Order: sequence, then C-alpha cells, then structure tokens
Amino acid sequence: MDPALALVLTRIGSVAGALLVLFAVHRLLAHLVDRLLTEREGETRLSPRVQRARTLGPLLKNAIRWVFLFVGFIIVLRELGVDVQALLVSAGVLGLAVSLGAQTLIRDLITGFFLLFEGLIAVGDTVEIGPHTGVVEAVGLRVTKVRMLNGALRVFPNGQLTEFANHTRDWARAVVEVGVPYDVDVKKALAALQQVGRVWAAETGTALDTPQAQGIIRFGDGAAVLRLMAKVDPARRFDAELELRRRIKEAFDREQIPLPSIPRAVLVRQDGAKEQPA
Repeated sequence: MDPALALVLTRIGSVAGALLVLFAVHRLLAHLVDRLLTEREGETRLSPRVQRARTLGPLLKNAIRWVFLFVGFIIVLRELGVDVQALLVSAGVLGLAVSLGAQTLIRDLITGFFLLFEGLIAVGDTVEIGPHTGVVEAVGLRVTKVRMLNGALRVFPNGQLTEFANHTRDWARAVVEVGVPYDVDVKKALAALQQVGRVWAAETGTALDTPQAQGIIRFGDGAAVLRLMAKVDPARRFDAELELRRRIKEAFDREQIPLPSIPRAVLVRQDGAKEQPA
C-alpha cells in the first residue's frame, strides 16, 4: 500500500475513533445529568430541588455539548497538521480583544452566573420584572426567558435583572380588594368579608393562616375600598383570589350589600332622540 495513502487512512481512523469516543462519553454524561436531575417520588413541581433541576439541567447539557464539540474540533485540526497550540494562543488574544468591546455581554454572563449560583430564580417561578409579570421558562448564563400571561415569550438579558420580584418562593399572599358605596355599613361589609375568609379557609384548607379583612384602605371614586388577605401556597395564589372574589360576590348578594355602580349620563337632543356620550 502507498505510504501516503496509509498515513491518510491512519489519520482518518484516528479522528473517527476519537470522535466516536467523545460521542459516547458525551451521551453518558448527558444521561448521568438526566438521572441526577430526575424528579423523585413525592416531590412537587415547585420544590427547590425540582426547580433547580429544571433550571440547571439544560444549562449543564449545553455546556457539556459545547465542550465536547470544542475538543473534537481541536482533535480534527491536530490530525490535519494544524499547529493547535499557536491557534489557541491566537484565540486567547482575540478573545481578550473581543471581551474589551463586549462589556454588556460580560455583565450578562456574570449576572447569570450569580443568579444560578445563589438560586435567586428558577424555571417555573412567577416573577415580576419591571412592569412585566410571567413564568420563567429558561434561565441561561446570558438571558432569561419569561412567558407572559398573554402567551408572549419575553427575553431579558441577565444584566437587566438588577431588581425583580419572585412570587413563587416560600409563601404568597392572596389579596382581594372590593369597593362598597359610601352609604353602606362598613362594619357589616367587613363582617361579611371576614366570614367569607373563614368559610373558604375551612372548606378548602388552602390558607396558611387565618384570613384577615382589613378596614378601608383607600377612598375611590364613589366607593370605599376594603381588602381581604390570606397567606397561601405560591402555586395557589391566583386560584385563591378567583375563588374569594366569587364567594364575596355571592355573600354580598345574600347580605344585600350593593357593589358600586358606574354612573351613566344620558343626553337628550332637541329632536327627542337619546344619545349616550362616549
């Protein structure tokens, strides 16, 4: 056999063998990550370990994939006779030059690292970032993806997450505000709110403490605003508020406590036809 052809075949075999070994090790590590981060029996979707697994799992598998792709690329270049050491030195100098002009990217990466390291945010959390509120779908080193209530997927660079509210940690508070006309007996309305809270807590077992009906929290246009609060599990806050509003409406109807009505004005033209202003 021609020595040149034998050398080419040897290098091709060496590259193929090395890539096959890298692929097998990559699949093994990916499977190991899936096994370590699999939900255990009895764990809830919002338990800290499950949230950490849903957050770090995709990130770890992506990191492993890119590392093995880089190693495979270096092996192929070395077998082709390229000076890998000189290439790595040149890439380091180029990376330093790029990093000096990519300070925003570096800030996003550093912020993303600390978000993951400190566990401040995880997949499945309901977060409020500025005027936007949604559910976290992915947390990476550079960006965080949040699904809005209307279905839109909003992407936030991690460098912008200097302040945010996490509504899914430890406990939440269901807050329901209801307005009553100024001529209504406030004590009667507060008693009805308190009764609704007690019955709801006893029947559902959702409340983590005794619901409290507060007094007049503010004066609105044609109504005094009252408030009912209850400490609940974060995953049940939205459903609890919906249920409490329904029960409050039914209780006010039974107790004949009116809710504020929207004032309407009707204008009469000279020809006798009625018109309603916009």
